[in-house]
Amino acid sequence: MDTHSPGAHVYRFGAFDLDTRSRELRRHGLRIRLPDQSFQILTLLLSRPGEVMSREELKRALWTADTFVDFEAGLNSAVRKLREALDDAADNPRFVATVPRHGYRFIGPFTGLTPEPIAGHEVLPEQPALAAPPARDLAEQPAVPSSMPSAIHPRRTRVIDWRALALLVIAVVGIIGVAGVVYSRTAAPRDPIGSILVLPFDNLTGDAGQGYFVDSVTEAVTAQLAHVDGIDVISSRTARQYKQTGKSIPEMGKELDVEGVVEATVARSEESVTVTVKLIDTATDRTVWTSVYATDVSGVLAKQQEIASDLAVASGRPAARAQTQPSASSRERRAAATRRINPAAYDAYLRGRGAMGLERHEGFSRAVAYFEQAVTLQPDFAEAHAVLALTQLQFLFGGPYTPHQVISKAEAAARHALEIDDTLPMAHRVLGRILHLYYWRWDDGDEETARGAMEGDDGPSPITGSLIRNGRFGEAVAVAERRKRLDPLSVQARIWLAGVWTAAGQYDRALEELGGTLEKSPGNVRVHYQRGQTLVAMKRLDAAIRDLEIAGRQPTGHNSRMEAYLGYAYAAAGRTQDARKVLAELELHRKDQYVSWFGIGLIHDALGEKAPALAAVQRAFEDRAVEFALAKQYPPFRTIASDPAYLSIVRQVGLAR
Repeated sequence: MDTHSPGAHVYRFGAFDLDTRSRELRRHGLRIRLPDQSFQILTLLLSRPGEVMSREELKRALWTADTFVDFEAGLNSAVRKLREALDDAADNPRFVATVPRHGYRFIGPFTGLTPEPIAGHEVLPEQPALAAPPARDLAEQPAVPSSMPSAIHPRRTRVIDWRALALLVIAVVGIIGVAGVVYSRTAAPRDPIGSILVLPFDNLTGDAGQGYFVDSVTEAVTAQLAHVDGIDVISSRTARQYKQTGKSIPEMGKELDVEGVVEATVARSEESVTVTVKLIDTATDRTVWTSVYATDVSGVLAKQQEIASDLAVASGRPAARAQTQPSASSRERRAAATRRINPAAYDAYLRGRGAMGLERHEGFSRAVAYFEQAVTLQPDFAEAHAVLALTQLQFLFGGPYTPHQVISKAEAAARHALEIDDTLPMAHRVLGRILHLYYWRWDDGDEETARGAMEGDDGPSPITGSLIRNGRFGEAVAVAERRKRLDPLSVQARIWLAGVWTAAGQYDRALEELGGTLEKSPGNVRVHYQRGQTLVAMKRLDAAIRDLEIAGRQPTGHNSRMEAYLGYAYAAAGRTQDARKVLAELELHRKDQYVSWFGIGLIHDALGEKAPALAAVQRAFEDRAVEFALAKQYPPFRTIASDPAYLSIVRQVGLAR
């Protein structure tokens, strides 16, 4: 049924106009030849955009009962010619989608005559638009009367709308497997939204085993949105803990000091994926923007970026943009590589991300295997190369490998990622850390870190590390405090902040931060280790030893760097026998893992043993031990401080500047 207003006769969609009076199809004003039956099919589809028009309906409209033709062949030919005129494709449609065994539907952006609302779901009342995602992707829907029964509570109304809309789109998209934005609505928020909480997306796949897939979409959208200037995004860690609290949107907004909350659902049916997203104003508990996205698994990476960009626009901010300027060749490679991902490679990539979350050597080892599988299946999968590099880098901090073994693999993966896509922030961050931790190329590392733009959730912050190394403690504190504000439930964020306070000589502030953290996470090994480091810097060695013993004497394994720090504290406190016992233990550990010579040198130095201390530091230098890059976290060498050989190492590492 055509629902346009009297006198209206031009359908506008994308770059096309269809004039029903002159029976002309125009693209950017230029006429395009369209056979009569193809014209009629397009007119019928445009009269009911978004709805499935059955083949039987088309047959009745195009051929009279007494017409004897091969209907199937005629209809297929007319649709093929229509697609040729629209520069469309059956396997990746932008305008006309085939619904197998049923018919066809118009799915493109419709900006002309307004059809009736799609039956089966409510839409938001028409509001003045603040900003909308690019017109090429919008399937604009009509307004409906804004009045609602007063007995319906706003939150309940949102749930009804949410589920009805999601179920409708899931049902349709599950049949047709179409890629695009199939529904979008924007209403003006009270003000631009400058801070957002992205709640974990709901799993509507019907399979709890697909939780890892749904979580990956949440984290990717969160990370992409965090790269938008002017928007503070609460971390995924904190968001996960808020998901099950049962708190209202306004309560979340007040507790986390955010102006917007994103709710979403993800449905997956074989290779079809549907993501339904809402942005809610926390002050009014009102949905200001909602959109439904459909794609297949191979297009999920690109769709996640699109969702984040549209969220940025809906919040009143510029669309998300890369922090680096890609070369023309990189843009071509990215268009070819990252937009369509082999589903099997993507599944391996997601499982690797899940294994990384264990934050143990076994998890990192499993993750490496998954990421290597992903890049074997798809060699130009840039994101998989980048996260493979990051995972390899974790072995610098524990495990059987020497720095030379770790870096050769991590650097190759990072540089491969950047050859494919030189805009990937993670790849730049990893390369920056490699330049710092292994090559001691401080300026080059700082440049790569800056190109990474954002502080990642992937280990000690390279941004604060650079600031501390250059004595810019005030800026480092500001960065670490912002990180804590965006990740208030994270123990690691508090440890980083305490570490910055310690490096700045603000020991009481560091201890205050760590004390509060231990109240929330009693017995946390990393918190005790950081507090031990702070107490060593304060020369409160007995207290430091108590914390370092908790960190370094774990019953379920050992960490050679924590043990070495404990050995130093024993030696500095005059507990020589205990210090030598640690040295013996470290030598035993060398049989099954890499043990840094740096910590051994530090113990010998504290014992006043110059020759073995200098020999150990020389071995650490040859290994390119990671502690040189983290030297401000360690007490200074005393016994060998003036030795020419040691001073030469200091100059070569670049610590003297």
